[in-house]
Amino acid sequence: MTLRNACQKLITTSRSVTLAMASVTGLLTIVMMLGVVLDAFLRGTAGIAVWGVLELCTLLLLAMIYFGLPSTQSERENFRVSIVTDLMPMKVNLFISGILLLLQIVVLGLLCWFTWRAAIFSFNRDEVSIGLVEISLWPHRFMIAMGLTVLTFQSVVSGLDLLLNGKHPFAPDQAIELAQTVRQQTL
Repeated sequence: MTLRNACQKLITTSRSVTLAMASVTGLLTIVMMLGVVLDAFLRGTAGIAVWGVLELCTLLLLAMIYFGLPSTQSERENFRVSIVTDLMPMKVNLFISGILLLLQIVVLGLLCWFTWRAAIFSFNRDEVSIGLVEISLWPHRFMIAMGLTVLTFQSVVSGLDLLLNGKHPFAPDQAIELAQTVRQQTL
């Protein structure tokens, strides 16, 4: 297996992992909604509050955000304003996007460093939230660190995809979007 084939396999596998993480966020949305509905229903009908729903929703919301970011990067569906870069020749656009991706990887790497340190510190100190229910904070911090780590890795994979296949790291692939639209309309 050549290095190029290994990198292509890594790109494909990375997309599969990030899509799986995005699917988990969909399931977490359902769990969060069920918790809120159950709490609201019991409060309204029986005057009983379900303790810990707020804390659980906070934990799930963090997981949904940080586990969804890598999929957003891999599918190139992140928010972008391309007023000037789309007017440039494609090679210049790709070069500038590569530099911006490199800057993104550096910033995400620094964020990973700080969030992993905070997560380990929180675990060692057994930090808890202050509220009706004391919930350990370290799972929250580990989810943020894990999501940022996978996002950093996915950004590196996007850089490989740019170098090997010339795919823009931030702009969606219009041919794939067109094929998906046509497929949806024919169903």
